[in-house]
Parts: sequence; C-alpha cells; structure tokens
Amino acid sequence: MLVTPSSVLLRWLLPILLGTVVGLGTAWWATGETSIRPIPGHPEWRGDTFSGSTHADAYTRARIARTGLLALSRDEAAYYIATRDHDGRALTDACSYEVTGKAMPGQWWALTLYASDLFLPRNDDHANDVGSDAVAAVPDGSWSVRVAATRDGAANWLSTRNSGDFSLTMRLYQPERAVLEGTVPNLPDIRRMSCQAQPRS
Repeated sequence: MLVTPSSVLLRWLLPILLGTVVGLGTAWWATGETSIRPIPGHPEWRGDTFSGSTHADAYTRARIARTGLLALSRDEAAYYIATRDHDGRALTDACSYEVTGKAMPGQWWALTLYASDLFLPRNDDHANDVGSDAVAAVPDGSWSVRVAATRDGAANWLSTRNSGDFSLTMRLYQPERAVLEGTVPNLPDIRRMSCQAQPRS
C-alpha cells in the first residue's frame, strides 16, 4: 500500500477536526439552556444561585458570556429564565400567552422578553419588559401580563412581534435572604392561550 504525504496528513488531521467539532458542540450544549437548573414546582423556569456569585463555575461564567447576561452580584439580583410554557411547549411568537404571578420576595422585579437571537425584539411597540413598579395589580398583589403580538386591551403587555422562539427572563432585585439560601420564590405561571398558526412543539 502506497503511503503518500497527503494520506499521512489526512490521518493526523481527521482526529483533530473530529475532536474540535465534538469539543465545540459539547461546550455549546453545556453553556445553553440545559446548563441552567430546572426550578422545582415551576416547570417553565430554570435558574441557578451562582449567577453573579464569586462561586460561579466555568460553565456558568461561559453561559453568561455567551448570552450577554450582565449579572449583578448574587445579593443584588436573582435570575430565572423560561423558554417553554407550563406544559413544556416552546415559547413562540405564533402564539399568545398569559403570565400570572403574585408579589415576589424582593425589593422589586422585572420581566423581560428576548427574541430568538437573545436580543430585544426588533419592533417599535416599546413593550419589551414590565416591572413591579409599573405593573397593574389587584389588591392582593396578584397580576397578569399578556405576552403576544398585539395588546388587545390588556393592562400589562409584552410584545412578541418579530421575536421568533423567544425567552422570558425574570429578575428579582435585592431578593430576601431566604431566596439566597435556596428557597424557591413563587415564580409566575406561563400559559398558552391561542395560536395563529401551527407552532413548533
């Protein structure tokens, strides 16, 4: 069998290329949604107690760098992310949703919608986030937010227009000590209400 310089080079390059592809793929998976822990009792939400902490591991730091999340210190804010509704279906701008919640254990909170590219949706609706300082709530502190392409008269609204498969980020600022020690806050429910077209599950 004739051994040529090109065959020798190929024999060395193939394992290197294969290792690079596998390594990059594993790193992308490990710093994505699956790297954030599910929240017990709240199937929509994922989060961790290490974002903004000096104890954050390499994967947590890489995920923050990849997503552009500028995490405050752990004492200043807790972060929770949802990419699916209560029934486990992907959040998509083809559907409308209702997010319902109650008062949360912190100084204040903010709910922000990010498009599939992890940036704010490219529209002029000026409805990318809603916070406890402005949300219309009932006397017992409960509230609801319409998450859809149109407001349709809702008191609280997040626009999904041009967002694709979007995500919701809940920031709880200056959380109570119990949250920092691991107690799960009463995170809001995310329910699909209707769809304009057949969405991806």
